[in-house]
Amino acid sequence: MIPEPVQKGLKYLLIGAVIVFIAFFGYLVFLFNEAPSGSGVHHFHYTITLSYPSTIDNVTILLPVPLLDGTPVLAESFLNRTVSGAPPGWNLSLEVVNGTPLLAIRAATMVPEYHGYPIAIEPGESPLPPTRAPGKEYSADTPVLVPVSLGTIFPVNRTIDTRNPVGKEPLFSPGGEFRLEEEYTLPYARGRAFGHTVPVYVSFSAGSPVALSITTSIEGTNAVWKGGWVSHSYTDTVSVEVTEPGGWIGARGILVVEE
Repeated sequence: MIPEPVQKGLKYLLIGAVIVFIAFFGYLVFLFNEAPSGSGVHHFHYTITLSYPSTIDNVTILLPVPLLDGTPVLAESFLNRTVSGAPPGWNLSLEVVNGTPLLAIRAATMVPEYHGYPIAIEPGESPLPPTRAPGKEYSADTPVLVPVSLGTIFPVNRTIDTRNPVGKEPLFSPGGEFRLEEEYTLPYARGRAFGHTVPVYVSFSAGSPVALSITTSIEGTNAVWKGGWVSHSYTDTVSVEVTEPGGWIGARGILVVEE
């Protein structure tokens, strides 16, 4: 038979354990439902990616820039070359064509860069295998074409409208027609997709046909800590691929909201 003082001690211990459990459970609920002060972050991510399998010369590319109320935004880092990934020989400027601001990319020559596959290293291996130098063309040692990617992240201290960004957030053609296309689904996200057309200019010369691929994207994201990072965003992406420098092109854009 358990002595009465021990029974009382076990009783108080059980009550204390229940209180601790309730407090801990309540704390978890707080984490998942209440964002602690200062935990919300909001930012725009503006990127341009170019891919070309062989050298091209005399390159001129005019791309849309994010606009808000007709005014270019987020392009300053490209113009002052603080954007990451800008090759030293490229000239970046802002030009207005038929009243529309466009980002101009010019270069006397654009040379591709090919890398080799990662080299496996065995534990304790010595000497280490030499690192393969990048190549300017495809080869057995450097078979991986590496696109050129320019990008910048711009934080803001407000909530971004990711549900209805047209007229409220930076887009590539805020005055154009956005056509609802389909439900946009990825393994980790989904949203509504709208198609639109954006003018793009491409001019270059090459010794043989070259497939030049260009993608530019503006993304606005809100993220908050609720026992883990939870985010929602909108993305406006314009993509084009040309094998001949055909001048002006009606490039296809996709705006995805509530992503």
